[in-house]
Amino acid sequence: MAFVDDQLKSIKIILDNAILSGGIKAKESLIRSSSLINILHETVKHDLVETGIEPRNITPSPNSATPEMCIAGFLKSKNQDVCVTPAGIPRLRRKVTWGPAAVENVYDDYGEEYVRKTFVINIRSQMSSISKNTDTLFERTFAEPMNLHMIYPDLVLGEVYLVPVFEYEQGTMDEKKISFMKHRTKIEKYIGFFDAISGRDDVTRDFYKYERCALLIVDFRTDEPVRYGSTSELIEDKLLPKDFPIEYSRIAYDGFIKDMLRTYDGRFGLSHLLGKGTPYF
Repeated sequence: MAFVDDQLKSIKIILDNAILSGGIKAKESLIRSSSLINILHETVKHDLVETGIEPRNITPSPNSATPEMCIAGFLKSKNQDVCVTPAGIPRLRRKVTWGPAAVENVYDDYGEEYVRKTFVINIRSQMSSISKNTDTLFERTFAEPMNLHMIYPDLVLGEVYLVPVFEYEQGTMDEKKISFMKHRTKIEKYIGFFDAISGRDDVTRDFYKYERCALLIVDFRTDEPVRYGSTSELIEDKLLPKDFPIEYSRIAYDGFIKDMLRTYDGRFGLSHLLGKGTPYF
């Protein structure tokens, strides 16, 4: 079993225990605390190290949630969830002279070359109110690469996004019971969206795209959460129509880190990022 599967099981156990002990208030408190999403952060960091990345180049460090790297994009400066920063490149503090922040007293603490050669991964999950918030969250996800790529066109940027096949039923949480919605999440919409904004390989265009997205489609109804990896698996479980035209495996989590590192290697080489280990590709 992959490390990510163990971590998804941990997410389920923690979430289920919160609901069983404290109902919807405990669940909401858990979500606000970032405890669940931090499990995914640590999953990504673990897999980076396993693929040869030097742990001291990861920000925040493994097993730490702070400090995050704040990158000045075109519209705004924003903390990035997980960054692999380049060794041997000096940080050069400079005033922001572009975008809306140009009229404010805003500074970038890193400098152009340092940021360009930083490998950035952002991580999100959508475990509740899925049908209500989907479009808003898609718009935010779409805007992130635009904000960064407009200033750093060759920045290697990834996105990990977790969505459940069946959402936890809010109505039974007040009774401290666990149940799931009868109707599944419209995963077709998620696959279509992330496939459309993933796979950027031309640094002169498609600023709205990520170099690679990883959409985690997971069924949390069983004791061992089921993580899907291909269109055929989803069709087999009757979660997609037989004629679904997109191959989900190209945006699944498997291969995500390696694909991102291959892209980085093609642009900058890997010497700035790696420790003594050898990447597994």
